[in-house]
Amino acid sequence: MAEFFAKFGVEQWLALTSAVLAISSFILNLRLVARQEKRNATNLKLAHDSDIIGWSDDVIAALANAQEMLAEKGVSYGEAEFPTRRSAARASLSALIDRGRLFFPNRADGAHGADKEAGYQGRRQPVLDVLVEAYATVDKAGGVSGPDRASGEVLLKQRRLFVAEVFKTVDPVRRGETIKELAA
Repeated sequence: MAEFFAKFGVEQWLALTSAVLAISSFILNLRLVARQEKRNATNLKLAHDSDIIGWSDDVIAALANAQEMLAEKGVSYGEAEFPTRRSAARASLSALIDRGRLFFPNRADGAHGADKEAGYQGRRQPVLDVLVEAYATVDKAGGVSGPDRASGEVLLKQRRLFVAEVFKTVDPVRRGETIKELAA
């Protein structure tokens, strides 16, 4: 081996050095690209989570407002106003359910809802099932005069289930750790 290198002239040494530098640069570049791809994927996940959090903030506010509407029926506003307020709460929840379909699309099962539009085919995910149940709770509420505390309690349970489902998706603990890693 020593004889082989002893025969090297300046040109061969320069070529060998260039080749070693090129290979080293290539390996470092591969590692850098892999790290950047991982960072891009993480940023995409964080952005998606942020969109879900923004939507869920709107849902939580709508559910809290609906619960308050049920608790204050006949107290801070008249019984005659209830149908209008309930209609607004239903419209808000309906729109939020449809917005949620963009984050939590139905799971195709081949047969269920096959005759429906694309966004409605298949089975709803649990997070949207909770919202559909909340919509039904608001829709049926207010049959007696005065506050509807029973429906309000059901709505509170549904709101808590909703938060639990979103929590599973966004996982705030993991999200916080990921943000710390990216900031470091």
